[in-house]
Amino acid sequence: MLLVAGIVTYNPDIERLGENLSAASSQVDRVVIVDNGSKNYPAITGLCDKFPTEVIHNEENRGIATALNQIASKATECGANWLLTLDQDSVCGEGLVAEYESHVGESDVASMTCRITDRSFAYKEPDKKYVDSCITSGNYIDLAEWKRLGGFDERLFIDRVDTDYCYRLRLDGKKILSIASVGILHEVGTGTSEHSFLGKHFVVFNHSAFRVYYITRNQVYFARKHRLSLGEARYHRYVRTAWTRIFVYLFYEDDKFAKLCQWSRGLRDGYLMGIG
Repeated sequence: MLLVAGIVTYNPDIERLGENLSAASSQVDRVVIVDNGSKNYPAITGLCDKFPTEVIHNEENRGIATALNQIASKATECGANWLLTLDQDSVCGEGLVAEYESHVGESDVASMTCRITDRSFAYKEPDKKYVDSCITSGNYIDLAEWKRLGGFDERLFIDRVDTDYCYRLRLDGKKILSIASVGILHEVGTGTSEHSFLGKHFVVFNHSAFRVYYITRNQVYFARKHRLSLGEARYHRYVRTAWTRIFVYLFYEDDKFAKLCQWSRGLRDGYLMGIG
């Protein structure tokens, strides 16, 4: 059985991508890379020549969801049953895929995740065997279930892609297994900082205004899309979170005006997007 990993690239740090490829290629038979129109694409292909990779190049940024579907389709064509997905700046730990493979076949498990060690701040290891959701990086997905679900929702572009997939997977009666004994080194963002307000501790990611638009839009879209299964209380909690994020942008983040503009656009489009 072929073991496949997939990485979506967009203007990656070449040195970090090299670390990623080195770690992944030692554990799988093939790494499929989908590049979303990177400016440093020649450097990416030059690096990939050193590893057992297959590169698919999109002329423009088609988003994380579309690229992940391209990777999953290619992995399926190659004969793989499961797929390891990694962010471009993540590095998987030794023995990750072997540990995942030892759990393949467990009842109703269609997705696996691991311990995430972030470069920017401390992360508490998961203490539950089964989790409700997990990030894309380090995720091991059952390709038969991916096909059954219709893949990742490409309307999301970026942000909430993993949350939506995990939610639909659980609605289909499947489980997400979290394994704390293995992990990946990951980076959420270079501008990450931790704060406290009225006794509550929270993390500020200081994403770009571009990301603020999709974070806001997709939060509202996700809530509307799954309103019936979420129930009214959870639906309103999701929407309220999108609205109240304005205070984080106003008081804790840089580039406030641009982010407020994109936040308001995201709210508007989140309510206008079709959910059929």
